[in-house]
Amino acid sequence: MPYDVTALRSRLEAIVGPDHVAAGTEANSPLAVDGVVPALSVRPGTQDEVSKVVAACSAAGAAMIPRGGGTAMGIGNRPSRADAVILLDRLDRVVEFDPANLCITVEAGVRLGALQEKIASDGEVLPIDPPDDEKVTMGGLVAANQSGPSRLLYGTARDFVLGMRVVLPDGERVHCGGRTIKNVSGYDMNKLFIKSFGTLGIVTEVTVKLLPAPVMRAGVVGLFPTLSQATAAVTRTLESFLLPEALDLLDPAAMDLLAPRLELGAPGGAHGVAVALAGSRSTVERQARDFETLFRAEGARVVPLPEARTVSAWSSIRNVFGLLPPAPSRVVCKISVPIDKGGAMLGAAGADGKALGLQTAVFAHAGSGVVWAAFVLGGRPSEETVTGLQRSLEALRQRAAAAGGSLVLCEAPPALKARMDAWGAPPPGLSVMKRIKSEYDPRALCSPGRYLGGM
Repeated sequence: MPYDVTALRSRLEAIVGPDHVAAGTEANSPLAVDGVVPALSVRPGTQDEVSKVVAACSAAGAAMIPRGGGTAMGIGNRPSRADAVILLDRLDRVVEFDPANLCITVEAGVRLGALQEKIASDGEVLPIDPPDDEKVTMGGLVAANQSGPSRLLYGTARDFVLGMRVVLPDGERVHCGGRTIKNVSGYDMNKLFIKSFGTLGIVTEVTVKLLPAPVMRAGVVGLFPTLSQATAAVTRTLESFLLPEALDLLDPAAMDLLAPRLELGAPGGAHGVAVALAGSRSTVERQARDFETLFRAEGARVVPLPEARTVSAWSSIRNVFGLLPPAPSRVVCKISVPIDKGGAMLGAAGADGKALGLQTAVFAHAGSGVVWAAFVLGGRPSEETVTGLQRSLEALRQRAAAAGGSLVLCEAPPALKARMDAWGAPPPGLSVMKRIKSEYDPRALCSPGRYLGGM
């Protein structure tokens, strides 16, 4: 249904002030979602203003897309409509920090990196480490259920959320959960909004549980001549009593990018296995020795990561795609498969990129079955290149599906998203998901078309 842009703009300006509303293609082109440029963008400064903004958009029949740090905006399909982007960066307050009870409540626009800095002074940590943690907001972290290498030991955002406040598509504000670990009787409504990608409402506040920071961190990197040797080391690790915080498998292209930052020397086409260790000093030192022995037994050249370099080294590992040369367009996909299939999938993705002549980097959270692959397309990829990559991705998706997994496009140019669904085949529970969507958002005003099955 058409809506009156001028009238809506006036209404939004009355809520947040003229300085926090922008209209027109020129002003909003940087906020385009898969090539769809919003007519309006608005920056509410409080949770109450978010509620009023959403109510105004709903009354006007305008489709809304929330945006935090923008790190997960590439996930999903091209939106069917993007009338107004609601920017949440001004919601950057710490509502309550209770270090004695290991929990913190923050608004959705608080950056993960800033939160980590605040709680570190009290010797605590939120052990979730997605890429770009300086940009990731807490609202986006929850809405996309983001995670990183340490999901092996700690899990994802879903495992740390105690409560949240959400603005529903009509502007109503709801509160789920609370500020204690045992705060749910009946349905855990937090789970409904986690990984909903803004399709059911807009997260405005999050309460998460924290952990005491470990006494010591260290790491070990093994450089293996072949993929089979690297995967054998991964298998031995998972079958052992060793308990790393993270266990990542990296292809030779990723190792070439990381070599200068990790002081590895010349990787020489090796596959890498990197482990992060955290805990008491005695535990970390013992496990570091055990991993060095294990890696050497499988034929690796071993490079220890001492305590002073471990944090920066793992920041580089989880942000390895950021070391690729800047390019106007690239494709990043997340392939989830059973753990024992991760190595083969990593090899297949790297081989496909090489066959297409694309610069490619692939790594896997080897203990979680999550493989990440990036393909650099450059400025104006040819029709042949886009078609070839599409075929390769569809073949990888079929291979993942045959193993009980999936392939999701997390970043891709609109030309490729127009050819293939970002999510792949709908899951068996899609009908239930659509019923929930219709109950919460009957007019499909929240991020329409972006989620599974065109929701």
